Amino acid sequence: MKEQLSVAAAALALVFWAGSAGAQLTGEEQERAVSEEGAEAIGEEFNPGEIDIDDGQALFQEAGPNGKSCASCHGKNGEDLVGAATRYPQVVDDVYPVGSTSGPDLVHKGQKQGEELNPSKSIMGEGVRTLAMRINMCRIKNMDAEPYSFSQKHGTGMRYMTIYVKSLSNGMPLNLKVDGKAKEYWEAGKQFFWMKRGQLNFACGTCHVQEAGMRIRGQILHHIRGNYAKFPTFRMKQQQTRLIHTRYRGCNRRVRAHDLPFQAPQYRQLELYHGSLSNGENLRVPGHSL
Repeated sequence: MKEQLSVAAAALALVFWAGSAGAQLTGEEQERAVSEEGAEAIGEEFNPGEIDIDDGQALFQEAGPNGKSCASCHGKNGEDLVGAATRYPQVVDDVYPVGSTSGPDLVHKGQKQGEELNPSKSIMGEGVRTLAMRINMCRIKNMDAEPYSFSQKHGTGMRYMTIYVKSLSNGMPLNLKVDGKAKEYWEAGKQFFWMKRGQLNFACGTCHVQEAGMRIRGQILHHIRGNYAKFPTFRMKQQQTRLIHTRYRGCNRRVRAHDLPFQAPQYRQLELYHGSLSNGENLRVPGHSL
């Protein structure tokens, strides 16, 4: 029901936005209509993804089995988390210490948009920790609660919570640390960004740096600068807010490359590099995209 409301709301926003531009669009206005700039203009009128913020706030205040909620530690409306999202992802000594070392490394193996690292299993040793991992660590260690699935196919909790936590830092500039011990992982993410792969032999940078501003599938490719600052973003195509690793997997499939699991090391390193390209840009979550 909620997704149907989002579809209807997005359609109305598109009608009103197009109407305000006039019945006849010039060539320049037609270009803008299929660009990220045009999509963001529609989102400024009404962004269905903002509904997810309310759902995230409800989860934030919901008590776990031991009676504690996120709000128990971070304030009723997340006051203590203002600015926190601007520093994620980050490199830490132990990536995901949630206590359990048993179980498979992957769950939902082989499923399209479903395969993910096991959210109940620890990952020890130095590496990149994402905000999604930090959220689950708090649920497991502080609330005695089950972790959220990293995959959007198997639950909405991570999507809602990520959007809410990130929205608390809206208007604040991204400040991902890429020096010191983070440098090695940043370089690995950079290598992945520029590595050509799949049957189409494309890299991330092919579309979003070298060919930025050109057309593909009727859309205009956006430049990478500032892109990360609006994720999670509501995508008009899917009529749903999408997490950044969902976007990475979608891009991999479209160049006909093999998917990697949600929260795979390569995606986490890519997220560090990708996010750093928007350092200094203000967070604006959720975004609104084609």
